[in-house]
Amino acid sequence: MDAIRITNLVKRYGEVTAVDGLSLTVPAGAIFGFLGPNGSGKSTTIGCLTGLLDPTAGEIEILGARLSSDGAALKRRMGVMPETLGLFDPLRAHEFLAFVGRMYGLPEASVRQRVTELLDALELTDASKTLADYSAGMRKRVAFAASVIHSPEVLFLDEPFESIDPAGVALMKQWLHRFVEQGRTVFLTSHVLETVERLCAEVAIIAPPGKLVWQGDITSFGHEGALIYDGKEFDALEPLFLHLTGERRVELNWL
Repeated sequence: MDAIRITNLVKRYGEVTAVDGLSLTVPAGAIFGFLGPNGSGKSTTIGCLTGLLDPTAGEIEILGARLSSDGAALKRRMGVMPETLGLFDPLRAHEFLAFVGRMYGLPEASVRQRVTELLDALELTDASKTLADYSAGMRKRVAFAASVIHSPEVLFLDEPFESIDPAGVALMKQWLHRFVEQGRTVFLTSHVLETVERLCAEVAIIAPPGKLVWQGDITSFGHEGALIYDGKEFDALEPLFLHLTGERRVELNWL
């Protein structure tokens, strides 16, 4: 079964088209990379997929059910880590995570257990600091914990590795692998292409304004040598991404 199915998704803001006829499917039980340059419509797409934004046109199905603005039951099956994080700065980490757990309707005993486990697993055990006092990387860890506290079936992560130190990235990657081993699905955006290449089996690449330019398996990188596309060989995700999006490397002759 496909965990996510998008058909002709369009999102406009007045005269501006942010996503233009996007269609793709995401298999269940996978870590799926959703890539594109800045301004290509990645965050807007995630906003539509999670019900934070109303699409202008098109259809979205999550876990076989059509997403609608009042699909509260379906939204409880999803976890979301937005790029903006959405933390309540006056709270401490355990207070914020407990609040999120209760908002998802978890029993109080489950809230206490999961808060304790997440704080320990993500090394967020300093109870004296408020979220306003946390570094950017630690705030990212809290937002990640909030997105998974209710054991969602589909997890949306918007730039999860930005500002995270290597130890934090390793912790998150370990957790994500365990997550998909249980048949759950991760849909993530990231500019860290090396991490995406190591973490994801399949990616979709979009270009402004939110148009799909390629979707496929990237497991050949580093294993079978190269991926053939458009008559060219690509031995890593970065050159393929640059080719597909029209981005270019800038050479500084004076270096």
